[in-house]
Amino acid sequence: MSPRSTKEAAGDAPATELGSGRRLSPWLHRRIRALSRINWRVPRHAGLKGTFLLFAATGIAGVVSADRVDETLTWISSASGLAIDSVRITGQTETSEIAVLNRLELAPEASLATFDLAAARERVETLPWVENATLRKIYPATLKITINERKPYVLWQRDQTVSVIDESGRVIGDASDTHYQDLIRVVGQGADKRAGEAIALAGAASAIRDRLRAAVLISERRWNLVLDNGVTLMLPQDKPEAALQVIAALDAKDGLLSKDIVSVDLRLADRMFVRLTPEAAARRTAEIKEREKLAKRKGAST
Repeated sequence: MSPRSTKEAAGDAPATELGSGRRLSPWLHRRIRALSRINWRVPRHAGLKGTFLLFAATGIAGVVSADRVDETLTWISSASGLAIDSVRITGQTETSEIAVLNRLELAPEASLATFDLAAARERVETLPWVENATLRKIYPATLKITINERKPYVLWQRDQTVSVIDESGRVIGDASDTHYQDLIRVVGQGADKRAGEAIALAGAASAIRDRLRAAVLISERRWNLVLDNGVTLMLPQDKPEAALQVIAALDAKDGLLSKDIVSVDLRLADRMFVRLTPEAAARRTAEIKEREKLAKRKGAST
């Protein structure tokens, strides 16, 4: 038996000849023979299914090419029952719900699944009173918003405009509402960013801090403090805390700040000037004149 007959008996088919003198390997030849024995059948409705897949693929390609993926996904999710039909807002007292809803920019039939929480949060946090906001999706159809508002710190007046500001100096509202009138007022250009400085300065003398009603920044260099009875304390640019301590000591000893005075001027380090009210000044002038008259009479009688 020839070597070729021996291989065929062992089950190895002869190599299949191809054009150009090439031959298939025995392993590949066996695989081709196995495939040829399979009874290939076309599934039922294969043509219909293929047509459907073709149309679906064409539709998806059209949506992508027209850049309408977001709109399509929104429509699909809304049709599936995920449209936003409830917005719950909590934590706000000064911020109106209408203002928050406007910042959400909810389109008709907006989808909860595709709604961009991060972008909406950034828009809500641009509202004056909102310090930060938390947005959550509650499926199937609720958007929950929790707002943390800024805290009113002082009133800031420049010219005729009075605003409520927070501790950072950010304007968060106007002062037309009367329930802000108990806040300390800072006045002048730059006073909004330095309000904490004025409050801390007044705190150097607790008796004065308790009576502080306003702080006026003069030429962005020094402060005048206005008390609840209208008395103005004119402080120096250098060492204003020491000047306040002097005033507090005089008040504790002689009740200086309860007298009929308009201002106490301590801008000069070596002296203090006290300005009387017009009424007190008139009385003071009359007293001086009366004393002069009495002195003249005594001089005439001697």
